Amino acid sequence: MYQGKLRKITIILLAVYSVLILYFLYIGFNRAASIQDPSLRYNLMPQGISLHFPMGGDFKIWFFELGNFVVFIPLGMVIPLLFRCSFVRFITIFIVSITLLETLQMLSRLGAFDIDDIIINTLGAVVGFCGQRLVPRDRDNLKGIYRIILTAIILSIGTIAIVGGVNNYLENGGGEFVALNELALKDGSVLWDESLSSFTVDREKIEPQKNVYSRKNTRTNEFMFLLNGEYAKMTGYAAIPDDVINTASQGNSDILFIADGTEIYSLGLSANSGENQRIFFQIPLKGVNELTIKIINDDPNPVTNVAIWDITLTEANMGQMIINSMKEKLRSLFYMSI
Repeated sequence: MYQGKLRKITIILLAVYSVLILYFLYIGFNRAASIQDPSLRYNLMPQGISLHFPMGGDFKIWFFELGNFVVFIPLGMVIPLLFRCSFVRFITIFIVSITLLETLQMLSRLGAFDIDDIIINTLGAVVGFCGQRLVPRDRDNLKGIYRIILTAIILSIGTIAIVGGVNNYLENGGGEFVALNELALKDGSVLWDESLSSFTVDREKIEPQKNVYSRKNTRTNEFMFLLNGEYAKMTGYAAIPDDVINTASQGNSDILFIADGTEIYSLGLSANSGENQRIFFQIPLKGVNELTIKIINDDPNPVTNVAIWDITLTEANMGQMIINSMKEKLRSLFYMSI
């Protein structure tokens, strides 16, 4: 533990650092504007650790998420150097403290209670704690402090790489591909074109490989599949075929994808817009138990005027299945508790 003058200086720096953290938790980032929202904002279900190297996207969001991790590393480094404590004691006190701060943010309407923030904050504190423990000598002089900081930086980079890799596996990894027409219907009815008939879209010949939503389906149709959380995503194509455009059809088509009763994606196609290019869609299905597809046509023709083809689902990998199962158990425990 730090003693003497070094201890006093470190305590002062820790106090200033703690004040800065509280400032940004309750005052910074225009927190006062959030008071106008009277609702309590909270997220009790883990969605994932937003930690990775910058790879496109919104840099500001990435920087903010990285800050949630980095800002608590110094606490993990300094507190054990000032006060003798084991890892279990330190991390327990930290989790309780950060949970209270998150709760206060929610109750004061100055922020939201987010379980993901608690996880990533704690991960930063763990990295800081491990950084100082891996430097057993010269901890009370500049040489040792530099080593602790360097060790924490190396651990941080390694942690970001590992968590980012796991995130990529959980987000983009998948198992086998399954054609939608191979799944049994739970409700409704749908016809598939067994001959995989070709057609043209914007004068481009389309030759489906997996399946084709039959043009013999009624203009408004709704059908449901039971997925049981076994699939990670669904992809496919949709368009208004040229022959529909050539008949001077004035109809519009809407394709709605509904997961467990909530609309998660929709496509709007118009036969009179002149823009009948094919549309590729990719829809995440992580944890979805029931998938409903609803197709609405306002064309007076009794059959559908929209083409949907090569609709496939990607099976969830082992990690995704484990995460989905854990989330379901957490939801069950949460709803049982209330």
